[in-house]
Amino acid sequence: MDLRSFLLIFLLFPLVSCGSSVQKSEVKKYVMALKQGDESYRPLIRRIIEDYNNNVGYQVLEFTDSPDAANSPILITKGLENRDGKVGWGQWFSQTERRGSVVPLPGQKTTETTTYSLQVEFDEDFLAANLKEASPGLLNVEIRKLFAHEVGHGFQMGHAPNERDVMYFDISGEKDFSSYWPQVRGFFGLQ
Repeated sequence: MDLRSFLLIFLLFPLVSCGSSVQKSEVKKYVMALKQGDESYRPLIRRIIEDYNNNVGYQVLEFTDSPDAANSPILITKGLENRDGKVGWGQWFSQTERRGSVVPLPGQKTTETTTYSLQVEFDEDFLAANLKEASPGLLNVEIRKLFAHEVGHGFQMGHAPNERDVMYFDISGEKDFSSYWPQVRGFFGLQ
């Protein structure tokens, strides 16, 4: 591109783009499925997700038996703690799709949709050990803390400085969920 073309574009850009806008939207729909690990953990995962949604007060996570229908995989890995020194991992992903012109022109509709998903991974030995200790009919508190912490990362939460916060880098010990559930509701715009 020569200097004349560049200057012409530079001078015309404000005229073309003034008054035009990009309509932006976000999709935060998390459909989870067991993608890696022993299938016998499926009922536990379904129960954890149900417990999580009950605590949030809204259905923010969905469970499906079909990994192909999920956008948020759950991985259960044998030896994760030995490999990485952690009993869980959580991360978030986003993908943005734009429809319309690159430079919005007056009268043209341009949309931008950002879709979010997450992935969590748990150490199989940690889950197995805590399943044995859980009281019948109750979800083990260690599993609840681990799941909430890793899903929190999937909802773009970082580590908290307070060691009693469930988002503290170490999930051991007693945790306070009182600030966690409102943060999750806030992430979804639910108050």
